[in-house]
Amino acid sequence: MKRKTGFLPVFWVVAFLCALILIFSLSGSLTFLEKGTTAVQSATFGIFQKLPFIAEDARIKKLKDENLVLLSRVSTFEKLKAENQALSDQFQISYPQSLQLLKADIIGAPSFIPGVSAPNIFIINKGLKDNLEVGMAVVVKDNLVGVISKTSANLSEVVVINSSLSSFTAKTQNGAAGIVKGGNTLTLDNILLSENIVKGELVLTKGDLNSNGIGIPPDLIVGKITSVEKKPSDLFQKAKIESFVNFINLSTVFVYTQIK
Repeated sequence: MKRKTGFLPVFWVVAFLCALILIFSLSGSLTFLEKGTTAVQSATFGIFQKLPFIAEDARIKKLKDENLVLLSRVSTFEKLKAENQALSDQFQISYPQSLQLLKADIIGAPSFIPGVSAPNIFIINKGLKDNLEVGMAVVVKDNLVGVISKTSANLSEVVVINSSLSSFTAKTQNGAAGIVKGGNTLTLDNILLSENIVKGELVLTKGDLNSNGIGIPPDLIVGKITSVEKKPSDLFQKAKIESFVNFINLSTVFVYTQIK
């Protein structure tokens, strides 16, 4: 009987407290308790953050994020370094004059498959808004890279000299004239049999500018002769050429904008 007598007061006290909490909650008077629980939650979260396994995961995630940022910065730095080097190399060349050149970045090579084929078409990030026109020569240093074949507002297509679509007049150091043709092998064709051409001789552009000053200027380097094919029964002789340009690793070029 004593146990029942002792239980009732406790029951009524608990019931009273529950009712009191309910009334305070409905009246919005428990904000001080919310602040207290928030503080407890914050402290609890801080404690969990300091636990070894949770803190370690957080550190690893932070290190990964920082590593991604650093890799991005390194990539940007290397790109800027390469561009600055290209500009420095180009401006050290006396011909073509730097005032006649527009820097452009290669942003695509549609037909290029690494290990299978060499790039013969480049897409550059300059176009009509930069006053580029079809037929303009594209160079790196004093080497001919190709010729602009198409243009849009912001982009241009460049046919590289080793493309089967490429053909232009050229000459050797000794003045022997011919036609450079692209394809599987870069060749200097249609050279008269009477001309003396030798292995190791440089091949230069002969010049193919129109009346507006657009086209391939003379004396740009095409490459060097690696072999000569000469048969007395043929009308012409021809030679294989090797360009000095590494088209696979090329990223920056310069468009020859002839002064009109």
